[in-house]
Amino acid sequence: MSLELVGANTVVAAHQFNPSIVTQLWLVKIGLLTEDEFKPGCVFTDMVAHVNAKDFQLIVVDAQCQFTPHKDHVEDQELVSSKVGSIVHALPETPYRAIGLNFLWHLIPEDGDVPTVSRDLFFFPGGPLYREFDDESARFGAYMSKDVLGVRLKLDVKPITLEKDQQQEERIQFAFNFHLDVASKKDPVAHIEEMLSRWNAAREAASHIVHTALRKELA
Repeated sequence: MSLELVGANTVVAAHQFNPSIVTQLWLVKIGLLTEDEFKPGCVFTDMVAHVNAKDFQLIVVDAQCQFTPHKDHVEDQELVSSKVGSIVHALPETPYRAIGLNFLWHLIPEDGDVPTVSRDLFFFPGGPLYREFDDESARFGAYMSKDVLGVRLKLDVKPITLEKDQQQEERIQFAFNFHLDVASKKDPVAHIEEMLSRWNAAREAASHIVHTALRKELA
């Protein structure tokens, strides 16, 4: 059994961003990037800004701004806080709605036996719904949520199938979303910045939860 952090990002949602503002010149002007940090594959249109940089990827569309640090920078609190913070500071009049910190973990059974692992984690004999799925072919998951770190944690767990080396591989996916609504806040930018400062704390909280599942399976 192994665990893999396969992705992480932060998403700032707004009633309306203006992607046409996000040009190479503007990004350099606000100090987000220097001219030599842009990588091939960048796209700038009135509908979308897609930035490939040395340390991260940035996508801005009408409804949201998504910032994804490259995998070797997932633990870099300063990178996330400074880059996303620069954007929201430069656009203070944007009607911000919410911010989410997202972490995607995969639990990978060495023998590929996802039905047994998902059953051990989530099957509760005797429940009326579970009786309908008490079958060897069944897979199980769960949705859970709670308040943590001053925000709402939403966790969606489910079996998935990936194509890997031209073969199908089953895993159990843990999708963590740390969510904060800011639309009604007096100073949405300040609340977004505060949320960004919790990036490492949120990452560690997600890691703790998914490792708890791993320890149960290894027990």
